[in-house]
Formats: sequence, C-alpha cells, structure tokens
Amino acid sequence: MDKKCVDGNLMTQVIIFGSSRSFGNTRKVVDDILDSAGIELFDLNNFDISPFDYEHRNQSDDFIPLIEKLLAYDTWIVGTPVYWYNMSTQHKIFFDRFSDLLKIRKDLGRKLRGKKLFVIASFGDSYPKGFEDTFEQICEYLGMEYLGSSFVYSGTKHEKYLEQNQAEVNKAKLKLGIVNESNFLTTSKLKSKI
Repeated sequence: MDKKCVDGNLMTQVIIFGSSRSFGNTRKVVDDILDSAGIELFDLNNFDISPFDYEHRNQSDDFIPLIEKLLAYDTWIVGTPVYWYNMSTQHKIFFDRFSDLLKIRKDLGRKLRGKKLFVIASFGDSYPKGFEDTFEQICEYLGMEYLGSSFVYSGTKHEKYLEQNQAEVNKAKLKLGIVNESNFLTTSKLKSKI
C-alpha cells in the first residue's frame, strides 16, 4: 500500500481503472501521471461486477469484496476514458452498485465518508463539458471529498488540447502529492533550461 504525505498528512492511494481496453490510451495517461509513484491499480475488467439489481441477486459477484479492499485506502483515483461525455461503462456499473452500500451493506457505505476522490480522464475529440458533475455529486452525497480531475487529450487533431496536456498532468501530480510544489517548480525550471 503506497503512502504519501500531502499537506503533512499521511495518506494511501489506489487507482480504480475502468476502460474497455485495459492497455489503451487511458492506461497510458494514468501510467504517465502515476508510473513512478508505485500506486496499486485495480482494473475493473479483472472483476465480475454485475449491474445494480433491486432484488440484490448479484451478491455473489466481486463488488463487495472489491469495496472491502478499497476501503483500506484514503484516496481513490478513478482512471477512465470519456465515453459519450461520461465515465466508462465499467465505472458506471461500479458506481451504480454503491446503491448496495446504501441499502444492504450500510456498514461499508458509512466507511466512504471522509475518503477522497480524484479523476484522471482521457478524451479523444471534444472537451467533456459537465463531466465532473457526476463525481462531485457522488462525493457530496456520500460525504467524500472531491479533489478534482485532470483531463488529458489522447487525440492528435486539436493543438489547443495537446498544449494543455502537460498542465493537466502537473495538476494531477500536485493534487495527489506525487510531487510537491517546491519540487515541481524546481523541476519545471530545470526542464525549461534544457
């Protein structure tokens, strides 16, 4: 379990990754940002998580055991591509199942309070307006702290998005404590001299 010191507080971080391609553009973005940090990654493709079911017939799948593992971490980093202006299907199913934590496993749902959530999203064509709203509302409802997001353009056609990529990567690294501001400023100055 990776422990970081952010603003004087020791915290643990985990990546919850969900994409139709486990090693596609989004994984490259996540690896670029977090590669040297040694943060554990859970790929939702490796878990059998059924959609939410009002009858709760899906209790033998991997959702509750996964949540039990994830609750050991302070900060959850969601790695998702932007599909049709929203999170991936894997993440949508994962977050829909939070209803189980409000209905039948309230003991686990209560443990979400105080957890932190950051989103790393890759997009390919148009900037995803309103994308963060869902995550902000999930966090507000569950008493989690939303740390924000970084949107990294994985396409090649739009120069203005490509120019923003480094700023988005830097924002994620700062927000997650992978680099601190003084190290970041020193590193940036060195890179600009090279």
